[in-house]
Amino acid sequence: MAETKKKRRGWGALGGLIGFLALLGSKLKFLLPLLKMGKFGTTIWTMALSVGAYMLIYPWTFAIGLVIMLFIHEMGHVWAAKRKKLPVSVPAFIPFLGALITMKKQPKDAETEAYVALGGPLLGTIGAAAALFLGIVTGYPVLYAIAMIGFFLNLINLLPIHPLDGGRIVTAISRWLWAFGLIGGLIIILYLKAIIFLLFWALFAWELYDKYIRKRKKERNGSRLRKEYVFLWIPVQQFDEKGLFIPAAEHCRSLPFTHVGDMAAKRDMLKIDYPGIEETKTFEYTSGLVHNAQLVKTEIANDQVKMTVELTVEPYKEEQGLIRDDKYYEVSPRTRWIYGLAYFGLAIVLGLLMVYTSVKIPQIPLAG
Repeated sequence: MAETKKKRRGWGALGGLIGFLALLGSKLKFLLPLLKMGKFGTTIWTMALSVGAYMLIYPWTFAIGLVIMLFIHEMGHVWAAKRKKLPVSVPAFIPFLGALITMKKQPKDAETEAYVALGGPLLGTIGAAAALFLGIVTGYPVLYAIAMIGFFLNLINLLPIHPLDGGRIVTAISRWLWAFGLIGGLIIILYLKAIIFLLFWALFAWELYDKYIRKRKKERNGSRLRKEYVFLWIPVQQFDEKGLFIPAAEHCRSLPFTHVGDMAAKRDMLKIDYPGIEETKTFEYTSGLVHNAQLVKTEIANDQVKMTVELTVEPYKEEQGLIRDDKYYEVSPRTRWIYGLAYFGLAIVLGLLMVYTSVKIPQIPLAG
């Protein structure tokens, strides 16, 4: 009798898991054309690697469900990015750290950044809710555990800590919410003992310090300019043909240069010349705006004249992380309200769903 019940329970577990996968497949079919199968191979093998890693700690059913929750979350970002015509990589999974996508082109403003960031927890919440629904229908307890971890991961990702989704979403609401993330986020992370998220918090705290304290202090002190060095290689023969003297080893002089290109796109070309010699060196230079090019050292090696040129450069403002122009964060009041309602509303919904799930199954089992 007990063996019969065990078999029925096993079939119920398998049926519940198959139903869960089928439902997810039907909901995510519209996303598959967004990905090329050749590149999608990275996602498949890193997913398999993550499942194997999680199986060292959890039962296989829960391990698969956890990875699926992460996959749905990342696909939400992919879907949102495609809607904004931003090229992104396919999801890649890192065992015990989660999953990520990389953006091949940065958002043009805070609203776009928030839109892409919101896609992950939004679709992730739908996926976790689907697991909860199937758990109620099938009575398969592992689905409750999968739903709970899905709700938790999406909720903690809403903390206003960069580079978590919440830290990106609040750029379209108010950057003052970063202050809550800096203080309140640390308290929540320590209370939950979420050590991995403590690493994100530390990076976030450093970025805030780097932008609002260290860099601005340097700008006030006039130390924004920096020195960089490049090398020119000119055949000795060219000096002989032009009847020019090779500079002495420690001879210093300014060199003519041209810095042209699309500065907004950071695709600038820097051309440095030596007087009397035709175009000496042209190369892509995107580190900043060049103010001066100074010859500081000359050497001769293997019939080549090696010139060390010191560049005085004003670095471009960073286009990633928190270091952006204030114009980037200009968002209309209406948009701030929309994202504010979506952000806080989603957080409340996730909290309520977590409470409901925990009440439904007070002791969340990992194996059915």
